[in-house]
Amino acid sequence: MVINRKQTIALILWWCEGTKIRRDKRWKDSYLYPIEVTNTDPKIIKIFINFLREDLKVPGDKIKGQIQVHEGDDQEKLEKFWSSYLSLPKQQFNKTIVRPKGNRFRNNHGTFKLRTYDKKLYLILQSLLEDELKIFSVNTTESGAIG
Repeated sequence: MVINRKQTIALILWWCEGTKIRRDKRWKDSYLYPIEVTNTDPKIIKIFINFLREDLKVPGDKIKGQIQVHEGDDQEKLEKFWSSYLSLPKQQFNKTIVRPKGNRFRNNHGTFKLRTYDKKLYLILQSLLEDELKIFSVNTTESGAIG
């Protein structure tokens, strides 16, 4: 499959900011294949949700979101912001996570995690990413460990 520049950017965002395959602790020898991107920058999340909707044809009801905020943030305002900005109904949000204030840089939008689960689609994305990375003579299964 030949992909365009916009799709390549979305794949790279998923590779850099996305959740990787992981063991499902509920069952032995079982894995989860989440297609997730987490970031504080609304534009990054918007690029990826558009990729899911327009390019991958993921049904709208299969796309979920979750916000992480800090104590003192206006949770309702942030939920409304993300819902409106992404055209994603609040009913498709998982419970918002509220963290202690901490000494970290505070942004105005919290952290948003966009997710869908689809093993077949995950494997297709992984294959597309591998194809794109061939120009760098890199594959995503390399650990990067030195030694």
